Amino acid sequence: MVTSRRYLIASSLARLIRKERGGNRVTEGHFPNQADRSSFVVVEGDKGSLVLLHSGPNGPIEERTEVPRAHAEALLDVTPGKLDYLLTHLTVGTRDIQIVRFVTPGPLDLISVPFESDEEARDFRPLSWFGPDVTTEVAYQNRSIALEGAPQAPDVPMSNAALNSLLDTLENRYSAPRGYTPHAPARGSAEAGAGQRNAQPAASAQTNERTAQPQRGVLSRPAAPVDADLGDDDAGDDNDLNLNIEDNVIRELARSLRPQRR
Repeated sequence: MVTSRRYLIASSLARLIRKERGGNRVTEGHFPNQADRSSFVVVEGDKGSLVLLHSGPNGPIEERTEVPRAHAEALLDVTPGKLDYLLTHLTVGTRDIQIVRFVTPGPLDLISVPFESDEEARDFRPLSWFGPDVTTEVAYQNRSIALEGAPQAPDVPMSNAALNSLLDTLENRYSAPRGYTPHAPARGSAEAGAGQRNAQPAASAQTNERTAQPQRGVLSRPAAPVDADLGDDDAGDDNDLNLNIEDNVIRELARSLRPQRR
């Protein structure tokens, strides 16, 4: 069973990630809740899916069935709750991190981290550029956003250390938080996993690798296109959060990632 944890993120940092890595547009339509199950339809690119969630002995069980896009769009037309978001994938160590920019029904930036087990989710340690953990808050789940509207998210504080940590991630210079292991140890190997966490050679190898990487602050990949339909432009970010460092620094970084016009 796949589970996930969700965090808020400063909108300026989310915007910087999208400018660097781009993203895919996803549309979801949610049907009203039923007694012991819920369902929704998803359209991403040329693919459509119908998803059924129902209760199981060990928690929610998801059943996903692919359907033709035309059928998925027909189902979207009759769903009472819809949402559109831009999904950006970012690799942190060996883990896939999803940056979600909700556009419909309202603007909201979240980090979603999927896990294969609840134990793995509990062991996860967020990086310094992650905002507050909102995993247990129903208002930040897709279904609630689609049917009830986007919540009024609080301001997310940001520091120079958080920005540098994100730039390290974008440059593939990930450094795990102290005490964090990317994956939970396999069954029967807990003692071996504990030994690896405390091993000093791994830290030395990480230091050598970091030394060999490009200079901090220079993004190593060209800017990727962003879905134009979502209207993610400068004007839409005038209401960015009141952060601890000047917002125009983030704006200049974002502009520097765009291809130069000739």
